[in-house]
Amino acid sequence: MSAEEERAIVGSQTVDRALSLLGCFSADQPSIFLHEFSRLTGLTTPTTHRLLKALESREFVSFDPASKLYTLGAATVRLASIVIQNSDIQTVVSPWLVHLRLLTGETAALHWLVEHHRVCVLEFESRHPMRMISGTGQQYGLVHGAAGKALLANLDSAEIRAAIDQAENVLGAEAPDSAVLAEELLTIREQGYAMSFSEVVEGANAIAAPILNVLGKPIAAINITGPESRLDAEAMKRATDPLIEAVSDIRSRLGYT
Repeated sequence: MSAEEERAIVGSQTVDRALSLLGCFSADQPSIFLHEFSRLTGLTTPTTHRLLKALESREFVSFDPASKLYTLGAATVRLASIVIQNSDIQTVVSPWLVHLRLLTGETAALHWLVEHHRVCVLEFESRHPMRMISGTGQQYGLVHGAAGKALLANLDSAEIRAAIDQAENVLGAEAPDSAVLAEELLTIREQGYAMSFSEVVEGANAIAAPILNVLGKPIAAINITGPESRLDAEAMKRATDPLIEAVSDIRSRLGYT
C-alpha cells in the first residue's frame, strides 16, 4: 500500500469518527459533555477532544465554557436551513407566507427551532421601501421576539430553562424576569400566538404562531414582522385569524393533526 493510500485511509477514519460525534446529538440529548462523547463512541478522551476542537473551529459544534457542554453549532444550522428550503415543507409553507405578506403588507417568514434557538429559514420580504426582515440563515434566541416566544411557550420547563441559559451564556442576551416570562408564556400557549414590540430590533413589531407536530411539540413558527408605524397592535390583531388559519392548514398538510 502506498503512502498516499495510507493517508487516505487515516483521513477517512478521522472523518468517520468526527461524524460519529455529531451523531451523538439527538432531541433527547442536545447538549453533551466530553466524557459522554467518549462513552458513546468508544473513542479515547484525548482523541474525542481533538476531534471536537476541529469541529468547533468549523462551527459544527459549540462549546460553553461555563457548563462544559457541547451543542450543535452554526454550521449545522446553515446546512439544516438548506435542507428545509429544498424540502416539501417549503412547498407547503411558501403559499401561506406569500398570502400573509399580501394580506398584511409586511414580511412573512418561517423560523425553525434548532436546539435552544431559532433560525429564519424562509422569508418573503415586504414590498414597502421601509421594511423589517430577519434574514435567511440568521439565528436568534427564544426569549425575545414573537417567533421565539411562540416556540418557547410550547416547550417543557427544562427546555425553557435551557433556552434562557443559552440566551444569557451564549447569545449574550439579557433574560426577562422569570415570573413575568412565565405568565407571558402561559398566555401565549393558551391563545396560540405571540406578539412582540421592539424586542429584537428597536421599532420592529411582530406576531407569530407555532407549528406543532403530532405530539404538540413546536418545530417552527410563522412570523410576521414590520415597523411599528404600520404593524401596531390593531394591525396585529387583524392578522391573528389568518395567521392561526395558516399554521392550522400547514399542520394538516404536514400530517401533524
